[in-house]
Amino acid sequence: MATSKKRSYNEIDEISSDESETESEIETDGETGSEDDSGNSDVEDDENTPSVHTYNHTSKSWQKGNFGPTLFSFQDNNCGVTANPDKNTLLDFFKIVFDQELIQVIADKTNQFQVDSADKHSSPHQAKWYSTNLEEIYLFLATFMLMAHIKKFRIKDYWSVDPLIATPIFSDIMPRDRFLLLLKYLHFTDLTQPKGDRLYKIKFVVQHLKEKFKQIMIPYRNLCIDESLVLWKGRLSFKQYIPSKRRRFGIKLFVLCDCRTGFILDFVIYTGSQTEIQRDNHLGIPGSIIMTLMQPYLQRGHNLFVDNWYTSPRLFELLHANSTGACITVRRNRIGMPDFTNKLKRGEYEYQHTDILLCERWFDKREVTILSTTHKPQMASSGKVHYATGEQIQKPESVKDYIENMSAVDRSDMQISYVECVRKTVKWYKKLFFHLLDISILNSHILYKQKTGRTIHSCDFRLQLIRQIIETYGKPKAPTGRPTTGDNPVRLIARHFPSLIPSTLTKQNPQRKCVVCAKTTRRTKKRTDSRYECTECDVGLCVSGCFQDYHTLKYF
Repeated sequence: MATSKKRSYNEIDEISSDESETESEIETDGETGSEDDSGNSDVEDDENTPSVHTYNHTSKSWQKGNFGPTLFSFQDNNCGVTANPDKNTLLDFFKIVFDQELIQVIADKTNQFQVDSADKHSSPHQAKWYSTNLEEIYLFLATFMLMAHIKKFRIKDYWSVDPLIATPIFSDIMPRDRFLLLLKYLHFTDLTQPKGDRLYKIKFVVQHLKEKFKQIMIPYRNLCIDESLVLWKGRLSFKQYIPSKRRRFGIKLFVLCDCRTGFILDFVIYTGSQTEIQRDNHLGIPGSIIMTLMQPYLQRGHNLFVDNWYTSPRLFELLHANSTGACITVRRNRIGMPDFTNKLKRGEYEYQHTDILLCERWFDKREVTILSTTHKPQMASSGKVHYATGEQIQKPESVKDYIENMSAVDRSDMQISYVECVRKTVKWYKKLFFHLLDISILNSHILYKQKTGRTIHSCDFRLQLIRQIIETYGKPKAPTGRPTTGDNPVRLIARHFPSLIPSTLTKQNPQRKCVVCAKTTRRTKKRTDSRYECTECDVGLCVSGCFQDYHTLKYF
């Protein structure tokens, strides 16, 4: 693996004054991809992808006056989810994204890695290893997902019997020693694979999920591309340092997202000079990233929103030649930008244009420069009223659309951050794998909402998904406590009778909360106090209806 000498992740490339972000340069290692004399990279195009027009600088000089953008037609009849699960359970939607083929490969590679490295990593004190399978890997992932909802300092604390921190559900799912063994030997490739690629240890998972994301969702018109960072502070040749990010150090991903649904369509993992992009000398690294991610969606009339690290007039002209609109914040010192000489005051606005490009300059709290091929030079209401004058606050229509669409990747990162599976690990590729698992769960949640039309919070979706995985793949434990028969608890098979709650010293007619009314899933939950109880089950119950439901229905 090539390593950088003097240059490292400390190389910073300034991001826009609007967002005050900084990004490390992608050419950290100082290496370059092999290219022929024509400037084309050595990456071959896929025969199934649409043809892409090459760069041809044809725009006229910048001028003032009326401007009418060229709007491309877009067919949204087939947009949305293309996959059709057999059932509408949450687990079925999760299997569409994180399918059984991928789980089986992980189980096989984990078993093979344990066999190949048994002499190096075995210890006489650890539990005895036996081969894992698809069902156990599902339970292993469910355990990791559940840990995100119950935060503890150490992994072994999840299996602690200390009454202060005890959480019995984890020992019900999987023994602690078995979980630690699976985490230790978790692997995604063979040791015999060539090690020239920096992502070779997780290459199969990355490629498999990227293909799945493209297959199961046809995006709507508006798309956006932004950076995402996976926290990693260990030694890694392609680790990035971004001071403006909350985590600052980590593995950087360039993410393509559907603005309407938030579905993550594709991503590129930064690996220095080995980053898998189709390089274009005319566009530079940022423009090459854009064209690589947009490759399957060119010639379809999409509108693209990105920040100013990627922006250049040349990129806009190439996207326009491929029937793709764009709206992006831009740095005024970019090559090919117009010269604005006037000094603006707050609220003032000016613009210049070519035959296809519109460059707008607007001063709010600070100066904002927007480059667009899809907007007219006009102002629009922001929906807010000035506190002093009472008048509607106006802003350029392009700025309003940019704000509404550009935050899709940030919203996805925010939803993942609430209950992310990522924990501190020794191996970077394992941490990246669990981040990809979080992305898969997020996409599964979006698929579920789009396909069923039901609204469910992301945290509730994850909890129900964990529950369904445990019910489907979990092994029944030996009965403890009260006796049961088969799958039915004692309340469903024994003879129980209602009885009045006995009087106490303080209450002549005491009452208890009806457990069926409070916890029902078949009707609206409510608080009901009853004079009757089942002494055998030690619960309060309404004598009419609820008593019978509690003792005859498994799910009341």
